Amino acid sequence: MKFSTISNIGKVRSENQDYYENLELDNYSFFIVADGMGGYNGGEIASKLASKYYIDYIKKADISKFSSIIDLQEEALQKANDKIYSLSKTYEEYSNMGTTVVCVCIDYEKKSYHITHIGDSRAYVYLDNKLQLITRDHSLVNDLIDSGSITEDEAENFANKSTITRAVGVTEKIKPESRSLDMRESDILLMVTDGLTNEVSDEEIEAIISNNSSADQISSSLVDLAIKNGGHDNITVTTILI
Repeated sequence: MKFSTISNIGKVRSENQDYYENLELDNYSFFIVADGMGGYNGGEIASKLASKYYIDYIKKADISKFSSIIDLQEEALQKANDKIYSLSKTYEEYSNMGTTVVCVCIDYEKKSYHITHIGDSRAYVYLDNKLQLITRDHSLVNDLIDSGSITEDEAENFANKSTITRAVGVTEKIKPESRSLDMRESDILLMVTDGLTNEVSDEEIEAIISNNSSADQISSSLVDLAIKNGGHDNITVTTILI
């Protein structure tokens, strides 16, 4: 397994509120990518705390006592949420801070992936020359599509397309979404913030993966294209080659 993460401030933002961490254990690899939000430097703090508390909790955990890796990941994120939420309630300047997260555990023993996410940071898998989105954004536009209030076509021009409905740190309890997938030998996993997906189409992502052979080449080419296409937000890409 080889991986590469690149995070870039972009062309417009004054600070990078994205953050990422990874952890290698005997039978597992854990990855997290977070995209902070909030005034002042609250978003930067929220994404950093979420990533670090998630990793620290897993480092200290007795994994054998959890019924599943997903339970471990969701509990680690809830503990991170507790810290961030408490901080936001204590200090007025951090009152609106929060962060999206996408987490992936590669489970070598069971040959599977465990994905947990909150918000609109995404995970993709590339297999047989096809890119597949394996998370669904927790966003207002998706909620409206699910309820039948708008169609997929209407969603393309929806005014509040970037509004998210779930995040870490903004409520006392989080509502993560998780799934597990079988691992296949030639899989390529991507974990990205919306600074990439708002600038680069799925077709462009697919083309870059198909034309590059290393994790670093894929990550750097995707970030470069997002900047070329506008770079309106921070951009973070983790590429994992199985």
